[in-house]
Amino acid sequence: MLITRPRRFGKTLTMSTFYDFLSLNIENPGDVSLQEKWFKDTKIFEDREFCSEYMGKFPVIFISLKSISGDDFISAYGRFASVIYDMYTQFRYLAVSNKLSSDEIEEYKLYLNKSYLREPKNNDAVKDSLSTLLRLLNKHHGIKPILLIDEYDVPIAKAAHNGYYREMIEIISPFLSNALKTNMYLGRAVLTGCLRAAKESIFTGLNNLRVCSVLDSGNDDLSAGIGFTKEETQNVLAYYGLTDYYEEVRNNYDGYHFGTTHMYCPWDVMNFCDDNYRKLSKDRNLIQAGNYWINTSGNDVIEEFMGFIEPEDVDMMQDLLDGKSITAEVRTSLCYGDLQDHDINDFWTLLLYTGYLTFDPYDIDQSDDEILYRLYIPNREIKLCFKSRILNFFKKDPVMKNHTKGLMTSLFSGEADKVQEHLNGLLKKYVSIRDFATRAPKENYYHGFMNGLLINSVSYARELKSNVESGNGYVDLIIGSEEKNTLVILELKQTDGVPTFGGKAKLAEIALKQVIDTGYAEPYADDDFVKNIYAYGICFHRKSCAVAGEKLK
Repeated sequence: MLITRPRRFGKTLTMSTFYDFLSLNIENPGDVSLQEKWFKDTKIFEDREFCSEYMGKFPVIFISLKSISGDDFISAYGRFASVIYDMYTQFRYLAVSNKLSSDEIEEYKLYLNKSYLREPKNNDAVKDSLSTLLRLLNKHHGIKPILLIDEYDVPIAKAAHNGYYREMIEIISPFLSNALKTNMYLGRAVLTGCLRAAKESIFTGLNNLRVCSVLDSGNDDLSAGIGFTKEETQNVLAYYGLTDYYEEVRNNYDGYHFGTTHMYCPWDVMNFCDDNYRKLSKDRNLIQAGNYWINTSGNDVIEEFMGFIEPEDVDMMQDLLDGKSITAEVRTSLCYGDLQDHDINDFWTLLLYTGYLTFDPYDIDQSDDEILYRLYIPNREIKLCFKSRILNFFKKDPVMKNHTKGLMTSLFSGEADKVQEHLNGLLKKYVSIRDFATRAPKENYYHGFMNGLLINSVSYARELKSNVESGNGYVDLIIGSEEKNTLVILELKQTDGVPTFGGKAKLAEIALKQVIDTGYAEPYADDDFVKNIYAYGICFHRKSCAVAGEKLK
């Protein structure tokens, strides 16, 4: 079984619970006293027949692949080898087993040589390590082992991002397939991860894989098993005395759907309780919903995608930030190898599987060649995460940096045509994802866009004033450069109804004339320190602009 859920929903905790419930006592097989202690008063403990059959009855291999990453394949392979070594050291009793042959014991001891495993030329040992351990455990115990693999897709995701995807697939495919496919020594296996990746080459020919992804409905018990239901969330809040804050929790952490089941993120709910229950007896005004998810759900592939988003897709991102939904194709069998094509539908799918988006299970349009889902940001916390991750990326994006540098240089040298060129480059790609209220006048939108650009350009401009009184009116933006003894005055306009460049250019000239006629530059004209004053009129229309300029001093 493959269970996919976003990070911080409790996949690892679930796997740990499986391990503690199923694992036999190696030193005293049949002793289930620890399980009886741990699971007393739980729902599963009420099913005595089930507990009699499964509790404490199996050798269990429990490994996490989360740490298998690196900037290159060699470093990632070394971590892979370390995971294999650690896995084998948990079963050292096999080295003295009287149920294994001498050859099998030597085969086991080979995996206790970490240096041997870390040599890439010995990768066959890594590929066969899981299937070998299952066989040895089965022979020693006479019981088919249980296999639990947590974060199975992390090595593939890191490899896709860092450029060694094919090399990693060549290792991890046989590693998993040899263990999972037609393996007579395996009892049951559970894998967890973020992506379903059903067509990944590691699963080629694996036809007995059951999948429970965020999209799969029909198994409500399993869908509700990872994460908190509404009732569980209310019970947790009641336990901590925070029932009165349910609406705050709902607005910030609710909104996910797993199949048709409505779910809350348990990481957020528990952190909210831990942060706030002590404040009940001190100062209730201090109780607030924090943003706990943003620092725990990084995904390099998402940021990589940002540089390939087309302008028409940026509008869909703006719709999401505005609280609207989008309709998009979801690739239910997406694999990480596909992500290098930077198809926008893969991006929406990735955001869905990693928890940035959720879907409406009752609004799905399925045809022969595609499945369309209504997607939206699930709650307030994720909206802030979504916005922050996008904006932080664009601040670092080389395209943004180059255009911004060119814009500032052109502004301070009086090159209106180049100001227009750089602004149009920025508008085309970035305007719709900026954080401005869409219900406000559109001129405010562009004013905020320019203000944001200039604030992020402090290395080029030493002074920035917005909506400041000057001359006989209020100028939109004034920028000063101490290094160049230069002042730049900007007057901004926007138009909905004049899409032609000639119309925009005319309004840009009107804006420039306003700067001159209103005397915006007069307070600085006699300032000996100011050697140059440039005025610009800028008219915006959607994702483009026209610029008119004149040197006033």
